[in-house]
Amino acid sequence: MDLQLELLPYHYYNTLGFDAELIDFIDNVDDSIVLKKIAPLYKDGGRPPIDPRIYFRMHYLYFTRPEISSFRELVRQLKEPKNQAWRNFIGVPNISKVPVHSSLSTFRTKVSVELFYDILFDLITQALKLKDFLLPTLTGIDSRPVWASVNGYKHKRCDCLDQSTCACEKTYSDPDATCGVQRTKANQNKFFIGYRKHSIVCPSPKGPIVLFSIILPNDTADVKVMLPLVEMMKKIEALKVDYLVADLGYFDAEDQKTSLLEHDVAVVTEIKKNTIVPEYCSPEGKPE
Repeated sequence: MDLQLELLPYHYYNTLGFDAELIDFIDNVDDSIVLKKIAPLYKDGGRPPIDPRIYFRMHYLYFTRPEISSFRELVRQLKEPKNQAWRNFIGVPNISKVPVHSSLSTFRTKVSVELFYDILFDLITQALKLKDFLLPTLTGIDSRPVWASVNGYKHKRCDCLDQSTCACEKTYSDPDATCGVQRTKANQNKFFIGYRKHSIVCPSPKGPIVLFSIILPNDTADVKVMLPLVEMMKKIEALKVDYLVADLGYFDAEDQKTSLLEHDVAVVTEIKKNTIVPEYCSPEGKPE
């Protein structure tokens, strides 16, 4: 499944300025909730803080553009003349006014994960009110690997004299990363170091849209993620999902039953290859 996040389509900003004919972010989404919930986190007095909505939109670029690997890289690209569309998107057309990467890190520290989700769910609720924009009745769940920036093993968490033969746990330069397995692809190793991102994907006339994602250690079984994601979906006001399509990695009969009975969401997976299909019987009770 191709997970392309286009909740706020970038092709609408592919100009050196705003075009009245284009659908603009400000016209579609009221992000005043960002100002309402985050502005109080900054102390009064001193230099006036930058509008937190600018930081929030910068975060959106950081999380959705695969070529941006850090806040420092994000700021560097925002200051390139060719990326005027990105500056228009965050609301800072002037290159000299682009915030420094350290202030973006401060913003990230002040805002908790729960507050980010609170804001995100508010924006999704707004998107659901747009006519023919989101079609959530049949929604999907899928995962993809997220590689960590590591350079092999750093050391083992042990004092064994012969570490080449000991079975102690290994660690990496990214201490939270783990070694996991990915689908076999050309020119790629079966094993990788990093994380796995699980996403709820919603159809739209313009293609699939990722509503939200969670990133977990890549050795976390998919089956343990499905029900928590369904519970998160139910927190979004006005989001009505009838069917959630998943691969067999998310298959669990009890969790699927709970999803249907408690959350009114039917999780649909393909049939396992070793499934025994019962014979259909005629009204007289004889096999057809």
